[in-house]
Amino acid sequence: MKNALHVMIVVVVGSLLGMFIAKLLNIWFPAGSQLAALVNTSINTGLNPTTVDLNLVQITGGLVFKFNISSVLGIFLSAVVYKQLVK
Repeated sequence: MKNALHVMIVVVVGSLLGMFIAKLLNIWFPAGSQLAALVNTSINTGLNPTTVDLNLVQITGGLVFKFNISSVLGIFLSAVVYKQLVK
């Protein structure tokens, strides 16, 4: 259970770091450049929001992951830092 929590924390922190890296790269490189297009290319996977209506209760649920090059790089960097801290 403890290891699963650590993996979740590494993925969340890495994703946030990846979003920060993407924002920096978007500032440094213009919108029409090939590097900006590569950084902004993403893969969406998961379950789109679905609604179940039971007249008394309406439940909406879904989970979509958006991965791009910078988020994968951020997850990798946070995993490396985590491994260095755990030693």
